[in-house]
Amino acid sequence: MRFRALIGVSLAAALAAAPVARPAHADQAFNLIWMSSAALLAAGAVGDLVRGNDISSNTMPREVDLLTFGAGMHNVWSDNEDDGKLRSALARFEYRPSYYLWITHPIAGIEVTSKGATYLYGGFMADVRFGKHFIVSPSAAVGWYNQGDDREMGSPLEFRTGLEAAWRFDDGLRVGAAFHHLSNADLGESNPGVEEATLNVSLPIQYFVGR
Repeated sequence: MRFRALIGVSLAAALAAAPVARPAHADQAFNLIWMSSAALLAAGAVGDLVRGNDISSNTMPREVDLLTFGAGMHNVWSDNEDDGKLRSALARFEYRPSYYLWITHPIAGIEVTSKGATYLYGGFMADVRFGKHFIVSPSAAVGWYNQGDDREMGSPLEFRTGLEAAWRFDDGLRVGAAFHHLSNADLGESNPGVEEATLNVSLPIQYFVGR
């Protein structure tokens, strides 16, 4: 456990020391997410060291595979370029396997907007626990963006970072809210970036396949 805590603190320090992006509105969102993620990972590592509250601890409930359904808004933080005209409704479907490495597990999913944009992605999420029920989860993913009639993102390759705060019920069901930032890290012709806000429900896969 001490070794895992050391890894967590080291990762958090590396994130906190990362170069700060330019002060555009999208970069501010990116910086906020990453600095918060670094703080959360550090808190999770300290919690593991002091209380033994990581996923492998006997004091914590066993996790299950989750199917996550989210609904909210794409491009919630408008700028002068779009003047708020490209806001759109967002639906998300995500699979979260119960395979954990320390507090980190893989994710894969798809997002669809009401203006026809799609985003296929895969990445990782870390579950930082505050007791048995409240979980804050930073995540990072990479995926393929198809514009449809929605905002031009400058490149089909887009990176997604975000935070989710959720309440975990005893059977593994989670209900929470999430905020994500999408951008291409200046790999495309332009990099406007967008922010997304959703309400999420994560259902144990046993709800669908039986116990």
